[in-house]
Amino acid sequence: MSARPDRHTQRYDRQLRLWNKSGQTALESAHVLLVGASALSSQILKNLVLPGLGTFTICDDARVSQSDVASNFFLSQESVGQFYANELAHFVSELNPATTAHACTKSPSWLPGQEPAFFTAFSLIVCVRQPRNMADSIADLVWQHAPSVPVMCVESSGFQGYVCISLGELGIIETHPESLVDLRLTRPFPALTQFARDHQVDPSDSLAVSHIPYVVLLLRALDAWKASHDGAFPAISEKKAFAHALASQRPSIGDSENFDEAVAALPLHVWRPLQSPAVPAHVTALLDDSQCRKVSTGTSSPFWLLVAALRAFVQGQGVLPLSGSMPDMKATSIDYVALRHVYMTQASADLALFRRLLADVLDKAGISLEAAGLDDETIKTFVKHAPYLHLVRGRRLRLQRVEPNVGALSAALADPVNPVTAQFYLAFMAAHTFFEHANRFPGQPPVDSSAGYDWIDDIDKLYEYARAYAKDICLDLLQQDQDRLYDACYEVTRGAYSDTPSTAAFLGGLAAQEAIKVMTVQYLPLDNTCVYDGIVQAVNSFRL
Repeated sequence: MSARPDRHTQRYDRQLRLWNKSGQTALESAHVLLVGASALSSQILKNLVLPGLGTFTICDDARVSQSDVASNFFLSQESVGQFYANELAHFVSELNPATTAHACTKSPSWLPGQEPAFFTAFSLIVCVRQPRNMADSIADLVWQHAPSVPVMCVESSGFQGYVCISLGELGIIETHPESLVDLRLTRPFPALTQFARDHQVDPSDSLAVSHIPYVVLLLRALDAWKASHDGAFPAISEKKAFAHALASQRPSIGDSENFDEAVAALPLHVWRPLQSPAVPAHVTALLDDSQCRKVSTGTSSPFWLLVAALRAFVQGQGVLPLSGSMPDMKATSIDYVALRHVYMTQASADLALFRRLLADVLDKAGISLEAAGLDDETIKTFVKHAPYLHLVRGRRLRLQRVEPNVGALSAALADPVNPVTAQFYLAFMAAHTFFEHANRFPGQPPVDSSAGYDWIDDIDKLYEYARAYAKDICLDLLQQDQDRLYDACYEVTRGAYSDTPSTAAFLGGLAAQEAIKVMTVQYLPLDNTCVYDGIVQAVNSFRL
């Protein structure tokens, strides 16, 4: 009887299924700095604390108002007049006793004057509805650190909002592809070829024929084709002819489910590999990267040390290490176990060779396995996921705003199929220009509004700033784009940078999801901007 899972495993069971023990450990050791307390901040923290964030710190000198209590269910009536950061840290931390909460009641404007060492203690910095000059200053400061600290900005106004990430470099091993299976049918290793050739079945035994693993059927069909075509694999134009040749071996009577499996496997395990290089292009780019070619002590991350060993493996073997994963298939238990043994044996041999090559890389770099932060499980995971490695090289926050990828904005505005949301990004950028001139966001009444204030008056000014921003970045706006932009300025002004519960909940979940991807170094994170329009329930992402 298996042992009962411990309390930790029971508590985080769902998360462990998503990002495994390594991801959970990374999340529990992370420390997030959240700048700016609000209902939106509460939603972000809630979605980080529940799955097990280790530590968070909230920085804000604001005090809770009656309107804050009305828009944030984490606050109570007794919170009015208290420091927002203290109240939020107290109530959110109650969601998970394992999370440590800190509150800093200094003004966020105090942060940019801190030394870099202050910020590098954090795994991630999240700025919620903060003036862009402050967010840019923090992002500039931590960008220079190795490794850089990711900075996320989240803003909302009414039913619209956006999330953007400033991320230096992130080498992702566990991208969680749909499948890790690589049957290696078009590039078979000797033991696999021998297994297929030695698998003898009496043609008159319909039961035995119906249980031939489809891997064997395809390998034999490919061998037969090559024998009659001067050693060449079937070309794309010969797909039907090959499929017909395979079908001709199907028994006329009895079960032939294994042949159906063989035909179904052709697109993924035969046609795609025949049209693709042995090493995917994105992996080849990593192997050719300067960081891979020149690993050194103190400057090379564990990711690049592993990639350097992978480069040596590919140079010697011509292929990536075998994962050893196998799908289910129609076969007898004996045959399936024997075939699985063939794959696992080759995978073990590839792993052993990779370890030797990694030891050579570490020796040349003058660093030990322990000092490099590489353990046995990390090495196994890397080898298994070698075809799916992903490198993110992001852009600094200031450059995303000052020198954005105009082509991405133009394409987003011209999308003929999906609802367009890029105009709201322009409106939010203009809202910060508005703030720099008026010391308030559009739609918010001035501190001294005794002379009368009408929020409608802010729309034209915001629209003027938005058009000026588009001109500054050389973004040409068609008439329909200008109409959309005006409507966006109307909505952002109408929202008055307030927290609408539904928008806060959605953006809080989105921001937390992307934060977890970054902190666990798993899945593919946002690169680098996402805009949400709650009125039409549309979300668009683009790299600026």
